[in-house]
Amino acid sequence: MRMAGLNEDDQHEMLFKLMDYVKGLDRNATPAENSTYAVLKTYELMGVDDPYKEVKRQSNDLALELYPRLKQMLDEYGDRLHSALKIAVAGNVIDLGIRRSFDIEGELRYSIETGFSKDHYDRFKQKLEKVDEVLFLGDNAGEVVFDKVLVEELVRLGKRVTYVVKEGPVLNDSTMEDAAYVGMDKAARLITTGSRFLGVSFKHMSQEFADALYKAPLIISKGQANFESLEQHEMARDRIFFLLKIKCDEVAKAAGAALGDVVFFTV
Repeated sequence: MRMAGLNEDDQHEMLFKLMDYVKGLDRNATPAENSTYAVLKTYELMGVDDPYKEVKRQSNDLALELYPRLKQMLDEYGDRLHSALKIAVAGNVIDLGIRRSFDIEGELRYSIETGFSKDHYDRFKQKLEKVDEVLFLGDNAGEVVFDKVLVEELVRLGKRVTYVVKEGPVLNDSTMEDAAYVGMDKAARLITTGSRFLGVSFKHMSQEFADALYKAPLIISKGQANFESLEQHEMARDRIFFLLKIKCDEVAKAAGAALGDVVFFTV
């Protein structure tokens, strides 16, 4: 609401309206789904369709400045694929839309040298050797550049990659516009989920995405919302590998990790 330019009185009035709206949400729905309803209702009340538009562009530009250094790091830490996964998760650690000053070298070095507290990399490699294609569920703008490093490494290993973004703007999630802006379309086939819902909404997905999700032999799922949407589904077992930073206690419990950890695992 602040990014959309609402003053404090208007913000409070809108919050009161949202309180009534939230009471009608289904408590059995995923956190990602209910969050989406609340976010999109806020956009509707504000009359603003993409309050994060400028922040997303700044995130993409900042990440693109880092891109040459990210590629260089692949050759500095041994196993290129494992390093690419750690670089990709560093994009989930650094919220480029909010934190404007940080020690990028320090953050990346921590991600690469400390690594994942829960790491199923060997299982992932075994799976990867047996498949020709990988489905990659993206997360945020800016972060998409970090993902590009991983996607390009998968392509170098001879894999076809389909990268999934949102159909339209919701918070700072990456869209087709963001992915094309950073050149992801040069490395991967781009598709959308078919909706603006955070994570994966099985009620609001396109047929194209549904086909990709159910048929892909191996899936990388980035970020918390995708984890919240998919971890309880049978289809995730030993097929979807979750790549994220643990940012809340409930996700920590579900993932079997600690708050603040970075993880790469399957259920």
